[in-house]
Amino acid sequence: MIFALSRSLVLSALVMLVVAICVGLLGYGYVANPHGLLEWASKITLLISVTLVLLGIRPVFRALHWVSFAKYWWFPWLDGEWRAEIRSNWPKVERMYSAAKREIPKFDSLAGPLTSDDELVTTASVTIETGLFDISIEITPHGTDKTSRTRFVRPRWSKPDRPELSYVYEQTDPTHLAPTDTRQHFGAGIVEYIAKTDELTGHYWTNRNAEAALNTAGTIIMRRVVAAGSMARILKRYK
Repeated sequence: MIFALSRSLVLSALVMLVVAICVGLLGYGYVANPHGLLEWASKITLLISVTLVLLGIRPVFRALHWVSFAKYWWFPWLDGEWRAEIRSNWPKVERMYSAAKREIPKFDSLAGPLTSDDELVTTASVTIETGLFDISIEITPHGTDKTSRTRFVRPRWSKPDRPELSYVYEQTDPTHLAPTDTRQHFGAGIVEYIAKTDELTGHYWTNRNAEAALNTAGTIIMRRVVAAGSMARILKRYK
């Protein structure tokens, strides 16, 4: 999640931390003069390293995120289970493919009327894990053995825009495949977080069977799943 902050802000924070430690050592008399700080250099480095290691532990980082009200100035806490609704243009791509094989009448994707049959709606379970240095997303479409796992996730929050995630993922399908499908493909997406409804919504696209011009694109909406219980209600209120 640290990459949601600008590089200049991260560097400034590190410099301020080192300066604050040095001023504290001088102010409380742990060192007599600035030259004495050199003797503390290894200890200062160790202190910063230990701090980063502790923040790398998810419960510790989550606690810091909560007490520092980071959802207002850093990035929302997206950890947890979500349910996704994915809308794909695959039926339209399939119609063009079938028309090219002359299995159906000629179809012009630009001039042809769009119907509800031109959109495939799939539901999926989503797990998002958040750490100081990384965010991972795993999507499992319902009723299939397919799994999508992110290779890269980049958070961004440039106010007044909404917080957003850009990601690249790999999808694998170990089951029997149709001639138009592939066992593995890559894709990418951009979703933005809507705090009012607690949703992630955006667009995605893939290179699925791109050699045959059968790659797909569409929209995705993810809604947070909150388990029953008092703790879950507290977390939902904090989201």
